[in-house]
Formats: sequence, structure tokens, C-alpha cells
Amino acid sequence: MRRALLALVVASIAIAGAPGRASADAPQPDPDIAGLQTALAVKGFYHGRIDGFRGPLTAAAVRALQRRMRLAATSIVTNRTLSALGPLGRPGFGSRPLRRGMVGRDVSALQFELRYHGFANRGRGIFGTQTELALKRFQRFAGLPSDGVAGRATFAALRQPPPSVARLRLPLPDVQSVIRAGRAVELACPYATAVAAAAAGTVVFAGTRGRAYGYTVVTRGRTGVEIVYAHLARFDVEQGRQLAAGALVGLAGWTGKTKAVTTLRVELFLRGAQLDAYAALYGR
Repeated sequence: MRRALLALVVASIAIAGAPGRASADAPQPDPDIAGLQTALAVKGFYHGRIDGFRGPLTAAAVRALQRRMRLAATSIVTNRTLSALGPLGRPGFGSRPLRRGMVGRDVSALQFELRYHGFANRGRGIFGTQTELALKRFQRFAGLPSDGVAGRATFAALRQPPPSVARLRLPLPDVQSVIRAGRAVELACPYATAVAAAAAGTVVFAGTRGRAYGYTVVTRGRTGVEIVYAHLARFDVEQGRQLAAGALVGLAGWTGKTKAVTTLRVELFLRGAQLDAYAALYGR
């Protein structure tokens, strides 16, 4: 309901205002702002992250658009400002059902929300095949009919917080640096450092995944969370083995990489949704 009302008050959206969703823990991104950022990026005015937060880069992009269109450069997103963005400027998120072939700011917002909930897609306002597949995966995750059409039930499910996992133990005793790779992390360490299980679970895969992963072990815990350990120099477990937290998984290496730089790649998944590995390991 709240998101549907955004379409009625869009003329008064101010870039410097508070985020559209809030929680007790932290501000939550606003899909309509993400849709606005996408439209501005497509037009060449916005060069920051599509993050759903009103900030100085978004405000500057709005003013640049307004100046280009000879509108008052106020950072206020008026109807005339949205019209200047063309098909990607309207309508607001949740104002209509969305399906393959549609174009709009609400499509950009949907694509952002799917990414925010762990379902990757590269859409920028056009509802194509990749968006449809990501939507179907999300619908299955949420226990909805996976028909590839975003309606009231899908919007309601997207209003829920994204899936997360309790804090995990670090799988390495010595982490030299941390690189965030989307929702995965690459933990740099000395070659052949022992890799320990970040949480208890059953080994569901132990073998090679080829390019980008190399020797890989995947465990699944009782809650269904899967942990991926990749680029291993060696793995010391087999499929079906039960591991306690801290048990030896293998040794860190660089298999699957084009450069001989040792990192451990860690990814987390829950019923198809990719979780934020950095937040799970470092608590933020």
C-alpha cells in the first residue's frame, strides 16, 4: 500500500529526503529512487551506484537533467522532470503488474529489488528474459507461483527484508585483505592456508567447478544456507561428510583463476538467493 501511494505523491519527492523504507537496524533503499537513478544513468547524468538512496550524486544528476531541459534546477523530482526522462521516468513502483516486454521506472525498481534480495540480473528498465528468470527464482524462494509476472503478492514479498544469515566464523586464521565481489568476498591469504568451515553443515559438493571457481567445496546447514569455498589448492572432504564449525575444509590456493594470487572465494546462498557474504563474516 505504501509503495502504491508513492506514485500519487511523486511530484513532491525530494532527493535530500529520508529513505523510503526504514527498519529498526538501518535505513533501507527505496526502489523508486533506484528506478530514478537507473533512468538518470541511462540518460548519462548519473554515474554512481544504483543503491536506492537519495544522496549528493543523485541530486546532482537531477539538477543536471533539469538544466539540460531548461527546468528549474531544484533537485525536486517533479512531473516535468520525470517526463524528461522518457519511458524510464514513469510509473512508480507497485502501480501496475509487471511482465516481460514492459518498460518503465517501475521495471527498473523491480530489477533493483530482485538484486537487493539476492537474485542477480542486469536489467535497466526493460523487462527481458534475464529479469523474468530472476523474478521466477524469487517467486519460488518466496513460495509464490513462479509465473514471471510481478503483481500484488510479489510486491508484498519484496517489501520484506532480504534474506540474511547469523554471523559466521572467519574461515581463515590470517586474512590479508578483503575484496567484495558483488555479494561474494575474496579473502586474500598466504598460499596453502588452512580453510575452516565457517558454520556446521553437510558437504553437498567437493570437486572442480572450472573457470572462476577451481577446486570448490559447498556445505549446507540445517537452515538450508549453502556456503561456497572456492579457489582451493586442495580439498580434504568428500560429499556427504558432516562438518562441525571450524573443521578443515581444505587449503587456500588460486585454482580457477587467471593469476596466481591466493584468495579464498566465499559465497552464501539460501534457496537460490545469494546472501551478503561480507555482512555474514564481518557483521556489517
